[in-house]
Amino acid sequence: MISKVAEPTQKRKKTTSEPPLTSFSSLPHEIAENILARVSRWDYPRLSLVSKSFHSLLSPLQIYKTRSQIGVNETCVYVCLKLPNQPCASWFSLRTNPNKKPTKRTKRRGKTKFKPDSSGNSVVPTPFSSSHSPPLPHYIETVGSQIYIIGGPYRKPSSSVRILDCKSHTWRDGPNMTVARADAATALLDEKIYVMGGCDNIDAYSTNWVEVFDIRTQSWTAFPGPGFDVDEELVDDYRALVNVYEGKIYLAADEKDYTYDPKDGTWKLVRENTSFIPDSVECWCDEMENVIYCCTASGYFMWSTSEIEGREWREIKGLDKLREHLKTGNDFEMANYGGKLLVMWHSYPDLCIRNKIWYAKICLESRCNGREVWGKVECVDMLTFTVETYESFSCLTTSV
Repeated sequence: MISKVAEPTQKRKKTTSEPPLTSFSSLPHEIAENILARVSRWDYPRLSLVSKSFHSLLSPLQIYKTRSQIGVNETCVYVCLKLPNQPCASWFSLRTNPNKKPTKRTKRRGKTKFKPDSSGNSVVPTPFSSSHSPPLPHYIETVGSQIYIIGGPYRKPSSSVRILDCKSHTWRDGPNMTVARADAATALLDEKIYVMGGCDNIDAYSTNWVEVFDIRTQSWTAFPGPGFDVDEELVDDYRALVNVYEGKIYLAADEKDYTYDPKDGTWKLVRENTSFIPDSVECWCDEMENVIYCCTASGYFMWSTSEIEGREWREIKGLDKLREHLKTGNDFEMANYGGKLLVMWHSYPDLCIRNKIWYAKICLESRCNGREVWGKVECVDMLTFTVETYESFSCLTTSV
């Protein structure tokens, strides 16, 4: 009898099925849109070339609506250059490039060497045509992602309003003012833009010395000023003398301080002798903290609270070394860069100032129960523009 040898039972290998790879294009529309909305806007032009689906998702009308819904914003810095013999300003953006190697700089004799900008900012021409840009007045009002250029530059009055949409990078015309103005002061309060002065041919008690633009209704309303004489010299003095504090408009003019309360439509004289620093060249108002900052012609940074009647200007501490650099600058610009103070200046005394601009980012800190403000210089660096030379510049920031 032949015995059967049992064959050893082979162990079956356990196989695990791997889930199929999911391509980005197969994701639900809402999820793909949510992901792309979190990507930097600088990557949108390249990503829109990937496919028709990407191009559709990244249309400015749709993607920025999604960004707004999920609370994604980027601070965008624009620099406008006034070029010789050119009526329109040339616009540039600062693009963050962390992989860019910082430029090596040697320490100048007698000057402190600051850290270069680790974010690697580079200058990029804007994607819209600068020929559509109007001549720039000193005041340019930013409302969210839109830039309002109201009136004309110094000694070139205009009633026009041009609006730049920084999401789509397109210009459009807004409703004209009732009066032509040049270098008029502006302030933003409760979705309304207040425009003052810049029209020295109108007497002090005219009903349209001040105009208010309601952003929601896209309409203008005029009303009288506080009642002081408006003359040609005062038009220049309006620079950086208008700010917003605790729901009121603050105006320093004719060596006096005034406030305007929109609730009851009244002006109030709060100081016979203005507290404003006479040689200040640029201001930035932090409306969230009700603090105003200014830079003087000699490079000192000052701050003041919103207590207008008892206002006192104090120097921002900790910036002595930076002032050594600022002494060589003739023009300053200040802006809010995501809660930091962004300062720009040039270092050439000639009429045409070549093609470089210095900038510094400063972190601000309140100390001693609000009695002191200290500044810490995060970086000092230089921007190079693709122009031979420029005459003047402006700097502004938007949230996109």
